Amino acid sequence: MTRFIQSVVVLGLTFGLACDSKTDAAADKKADPKADAKKADAKKATDEKAPEAKADAPTEVAKADPPAAADEEIDLSVWGPEFAGWVAMAPAGTKVEFDDPSRQLAISDEDFLSVGEAPGYADAIKSLAGDADNSNIVVVSETEARWERNPPLGKEWNFDIKMDVGGKPWSCAGSTFTDAAMADKLVAICKSMKKK
Repeated sequence: MTRFIQSVVVLGLTFGLACDSKTDAAADKKADPKADAKKADAKKATDEKAPEAKADAPTEVAKADPPAAADEEIDLSVWGPEFAGWVAMAPAGTKVEFDDPSRQLAISDEDFLSVGEAPGYADAIKSLAGDADNSNIVVVSETEARWERNPPLGKEWNFDIKMDVGGKPWSCAGSTFTDAAMADKLVAICKSMKKK
């Protein structure tokens, strides 16, 4: 029986010491700021590695704009006898459309330019300032004007280029909701029109 009591006492002491050592270790951890700092650094390192692991996971790839089509010579003779022998430099796939008196080059579904007779070109340019939706009106020269519109549909870049076709004043005009760079491209197409 003495042995039994001794075993119980030893077991109790062992259990008590084990509990005390866990409590002491917990107290030591709380009291040791270096241990807390090491633990925080370890967590930060794990958090920083997490994005790298996520980088291997499939992600949504942003759609890139398709490459711009190379310019090619477009025959404008479809626009009638006034444009016999006329060409323009425009992106491949540009459509030449003629529904008298409408003459258009369609670069895309949204971006196109129109060519028409313009006996009152100068007066039309002067009248731009009278429209409250027009802004940033720039008369580049006697033959070129550019401006922006801010209608309910959003920002629009506009231009009008005066041309001489058979000794008469014509206009190559258009607008785009795409961006200023597209307006620049359309202006360049207008300026490239010539009789070969």
